[in-house]
Amino acid sequence: MPLLKKQAGAAASGILEYEDRLSLAMLTFISCVRQYTEKRGSFISFFSVCFHNRITDEIRRQNLYLKNVQTLTPDSAELETAAGKASLDAYDREQERLSLCEEIDRLSEAIGVYGVAWKDLPRICPKQPRAKATCRQAAAAVLLNPEFHAMFFGQKKLPQAQLASALFLSPKTLEKHRKYIVTLIILLSGDYPGIRAFLPQYREVIPIEDWNCH
Repeated sequence: MPLLKKQAGAAASGILEYEDRLSLAMLTFISCVRQYTEKRGSFISFFSVCFHNRITDEIRRQNLYLKNVQTLTPDSAELETAAGKASLDAYDREQERLSLCEEIDRLSEAIGVYGVAWKDLPRICPKQPRAKATCRQAAAAVLLNPEFHAMFFGQKKLPQAQLASALFLSPKTLEKHRKYIVTLIILLSGDYPGIRAFLPQYREVIPIEDWNCH
């Protein structure tokens, strides 16, 4: 995650700790992958702007919170409650960050077996709705067809020829979007709730009750 660490390190703030900025960078990155199109220019520039805006919003929110807390008297029960809530919020954010870090590491390792890198994700996402629908169709076939499922997870390869024949899809289309389809399959078949929460459209691939059915 060099890009995320670089952005988090550069966004110096007297209010937000480095871990908080890194957490925001990860959340922003996942959101940007979902929203990015070529019309937005360079992905890194797009991500940088979105991250800067998110950091600014979070600092503004923290300043407002501190201002509200300071209006309380030091001996008031409200101040004690606010301090306790702040500690719980900080703990929750840290747990969310650690959980998301773990998910990203596991997903990176899982897709790496198929020749896909985490940094590839912004570039490999299809931009056209039709292409996205084709990829979802292919991913669903692998997840729900025992033969395709066994080939994908057993032989560590996407059964492109079989998918092209069974789904009447162009082999060139499957090859073009191979990395995206692989990532989609891994994401849906594994335990990545934090990442999937930012990509709700992936739930359209197959009915929720059929997930992890093999």
